[in-house]
Amino acid sequence: MSKRKKSFLTIVMLLVALTMVMAGCSSNSSTKEKPSTKPDSEASGEPKQGGELTVAYAVDITNFDPIKGTTGNDHALLWPVYEPLVKFTPDMKPEPGLAESWEYPDDKTLVLHLKKDVKFHDGTPFNGEAVKFNIDRVNSKDSQISDLKSIESVEVVDDSTVKLHLSKPDSSILLALSDRGGMMVSPTAVEQYGADYSQHPVGAGPFKVKSHVPNGEIVYEANKDYWDKGKPYLDKITVKVIPDANSQINALKSGQVDFVPGVAVQNAASLEKNADIVLNSENTLGHFMLYLKASVEPFDNKAVRLAVLYGIDREELIKAINFGQGEVADQPFPKGYWAHDDSISLKYDPEKSKQLLKDAGLKDVSFTLVTYPIEYWSRLANAIKGQLEKVGITVNIETLEANAAVQKFMTDNNTDALTGSWSGRPDPQMTINSLYSKDSFYNPGKISTPELEGLISEAASTYEQEKRAELYGKISNEAIIQQGIAIPLFTTPATHAMNKKVKGFEPNLLGKPIFSTLWVEK
Repeated sequence: MSKRKKSFLTIVMLLVALTMVMAGCSSNSSTKEKPSTKPDSEASGEPKQGGELTVAYAVDITNFDPIKGTTGNDHALLWPVYEPLVKFTPDMKPEPGLAESWEYPDDKTLVLHLKKDVKFHDGTPFNGEAVKFNIDRVNSKDSQISDLKSIESVEVVDDSTVKLHLSKPDSSILLALSDRGGMMVSPTAVEQYGADYSQHPVGAGPFKVKSHVPNGEIVYEANKDYWDKGKPYLDKITVKVIPDANSQINALKSGQVDFVPGVAVQNAASLEKNADIVLNSENTLGHFMLYLKASVEPFDNKAVRLAVLYGIDREELIKAINFGQGEVADQPFPKGYWAHDDSISLKYDPEKSKQLLKDAGLKDVSFTLVTYPIEYWSRLANAIKGQLEKVGITVNIETLEANAAVQKFMTDNNTDALTGSWSGRPDPQMTINSLYSKDSFYNPGKISTPELEGLISEAASTYEQEKRAELYGKISNEAIIQQGIAIPLFTTPATHAMNKKVKGFEPNLLGKPIFSTLWVEK
């Protein structure tokens, strides 16, 4: 491992040594682990029971049904309610969730041993039948989730044991069960509420949803019957939807909220000298990008996609938008992460952009770019507009509320491009499947190539980490450099701001806050 990689990982985990075990799944292996790290803030004292916490969040949840949500912002709002089959450590190792241990009898079978005496919020028992119900539902036509498609069938051995039979080897399957696909919902509630289930979410997690005012606030109350006795520590969490970054910061300073995740660079600087506020900054697996709909003009022409790819000055964006904080993104994985390919380099080349359009016989190229009514995103969209105009591409900006923008682009397929970010996934195969697979929800143009699909399939069937990393490099080259399926922009650290009374915060490589571990110093 290079010095650069060692340095990156050290920073990410705040001096917690990071070990790489993403590909540690092999035949006849088993695991039964305990969390390997402790939050730094817990070191200052024992967690206190009781109290309330108020969080400022930029957007509302898109859907309280895990199989129907459409953005990475949902995870932090789903985790309090839903317990997954597998959890992850801050450095993305799998660890026990509702599955307390597992083994691979062969490379197409995963056996899960489930926790006993666990109940959903409505009293429904959690057991093997509940797992089968959930996984079958995840793989149904009603689901937005494709992470578990390799699961061909679920065999219920007994109440506390299930066998997942895979159609092919899948190196990502264990950590995929720590994401939305592994979040367990109450079968009783789904059957009772049907299409209205998202209005009545029922999980087995540490908190219940007490109330939800769309685009207003979400109130969670502690699940007193939570299986992990003594947790959660808090009695109540209130999430206030506050889109404006300055309003979030003012609310934190005035004590109206206690926690603000994802603070912008300029706002973080204004908080550094505030003795009542603690900042926690971490590198993550996420990156900012442009999503393109490659099935319609102008992006059905590869020359236009590649002209956009080379016509954006990422270094300048970092300087202008992020005050110099961040790194150029030329692939879906950040520098220092084991799946990153150092041989891939994406340079700003406006002359190449112009030549690509000229060689394709294209003139007066234009497209509509959807963004959000948030200052940061508006500045980013306008900066991209200005850069692409220099190479002969006209960008028309349309501003929509965040969830409406995602709906219009991803679900309705009714616009050309979307400013956005990819928040990363526990396993790199999940990112590859989601961004570049021809059948993925996040690839609305459904563009691919036989070579790309073959590489994706080969990577999914490969468990050895070094070989996986080699394949991810080939995939990134084909998907981005050769095809321009999506346009990576840059990576930035995730900075979270909180009142000094907030304890128990544990950063992770996804950069998403887990609220259920928090407690307050009274």
